[in-house]
Amino acid sequence: MKDQIFISLGSNFGDRLNSIYKALALIESYPILIKSISKVYETPAWGFESDPFYNACISLETKLKPKDLLDALLQIELKMGRSRSSEKGYSSRIIDLDLLFYGYKKIFSAELKVPHPKLHKRNFVLVPLFEISPKFKHPILHQTIEQLLKKTSDKSISIPLPFDLELPPIFKYFPFIAIEGNIGAGKTTLAKRISKHYNAELLSESFIKNPFLEDFYKDHKTNALVLENFFLEDRFKNDTNYWKKQHDIVVSDFSLYKCLVFASENLNPKEYRIFKKRFDMEIKLKKIPNLLIFLKSSIPRLLNNIKIRGREYEKNIDQDYLAGIKKGYKKLFKQNLPFPVLIIDVNEVDFEKDQNSFNSILRSIFRSESL
Repeated sequence: MKDQIFISLGSNFGDRLNSIYKALALIESYPILIKSISKVYETPAWGFESDPFYNACISLETKLKPKDLLDALLQIELKMGRSRSSEKGYSSRIIDLDLLFYGYKKIFSAELKVPHPKLHKRNFVLVPLFEISPKFKHPILHQTIEQLLKKTSDKSISIPLPFDLELPPIFKYFPFIAIEGNIGAGKTTLAKRISKHYNAELLSESFIKNPFLEDFYKDHKTNALVLENFFLEDRFKNDTNYWKKQHDIVVSDFSLYKCLVFASENLNPKEYRIFKKRFDMEIKLKKIPNLLIFLKSSIPRLLNNIKIRGREYEKNIDQDYLAGIKKGYKKLFKQNLPFPVLIIDVNEVDFEKDQNSFNSILRSIFRSESL
């Protein structure tokens, strides 16, 4: 059985909410998976006079040992502008990350004390901790979080706030997000989930309308040029029409730059040079994404996904073709693209059914704001 690990987060300086979102995103930049997150609570400063804190608690899984986990938390604090070594007593802080429990381990060293020795006296810890794990039992006091909360002498009030820490404000930094990947990577699935959770506009590719697609999968060479030219014209025309209207936040399951990837794989060198010249001229007038997310997946996983969705015209796709497309994306990302690219490995991730995996992707997107 894996250890139940709990951390508290707090901020009362600067943009408190954004600091907590950022800390959560940075936590998962280490080999850590966040399992549950409490609400945000506004609480009075504890032990000193100051502006109120925003506080929350999380549970997580990690292979990091307790001391290594503590070091990771301190590194995150330092990245966010807080240095504990320069502090004297209690003070305002941009972020505060405390390791509360590491399973039922008892550690008392100069550097680390687990369980946190004062957590049972602090409502700003007990209230959010009760929300996510009321029955967890303190390994020293032998009482559950629920029991500790009932008996605490702390009379301060923790006010729940209407913020969802599972949904970092990704569109604040990237109002237009495009999702790319090889055939079968799950681009549309992810785009739809993001669109639903953020109430964002969904811009989907109309590839099914290409009348040459089925013939192309039967005979690549004969139908490649008409296929790619149709895609280019159709995508650019649809893009122009789409952006005639005002759209505040948009997530797309493709980018116009995929035209170059598939054309480089399917056309001969002479055809591709002409194709790219036309693309380079027209792309200057098009709206580009603020962030491109690339879903990295192994070819066996792609083939399995293609088989599961059962599109008749895709049944003849083989691993060599997918390998060529994979190389095309690698070549594209070596170019000086006018937008940042975030590569997310989804080989071991089920972001369609596993909420934690989906939330982790959202935090990866938010974390990429510093790219």
